[in-house]
Amino acid sequence: MDSMNEGLRKFSEIDKVKYKTGPFVFSMLLAAHISSHAEEKSHLTLCAASETVLFNCESQHKSAFLCFDEKIKLIKYRFGTRVKENLIYPKTPAKNEYSFKLSTTPYPGGGENRIRFANGIYNYFIYDITRSQQDKTSIDSIQTAGIAVYENGKRIANLKCENSETSISPLAFEILQREEFSHGINTD
Repeated sequence: MDSMNEGLRKFSEIDKVKYKTGPFVFSMLLAAHISSHAEEKSHLTLCAASETVLFNCESQHKSAFLCFDEKIKLIKYRFGTRVKENLIYPKTPAKNEYSFKLSTTPYPGGGENRIRFANGIYNYFIYDITRSQQDKTSIDSIQTAGIAVYENGKRIANLKCENSETSISPLAFEILQREEFSHGINTD
């Protein structure tokens, strides 16, 4: 709430300047204000500074990150906000080279990549999908990414990513163990 009030206060200051200095200066100040907030948002991550992001998914209120620490060869899934992480998997550092498994399915004009891990009775599927859609005049590429959660084989959640950069990192294809995909996940 404080950041909202601060933004409104800055906006009021900018509004006053608009009437004194003209539309050009106002538009420059507004662009700088918007740019500074966009820059702040792009630096938000749940991964530690020593970790590489293998996947990130942003929704309105929560984020999910798959992070890799090269030094100790540890992958962690983190879900929550910068203030509170709701889920960290695995909770304790341990060698987890076989905990996260990668599978791919090629499609004509696209494909589906998935990273799966199990936490008790829950299976998590991090996915990115590219499909081609053709109409009479053009072929469009449609990309979808998210995290589907299953409990005892039944889907209980599907978080669709709202950020534009949601592909599984090429590094994940180098370090994760491959598995044949035999799970029917529904991303709709």
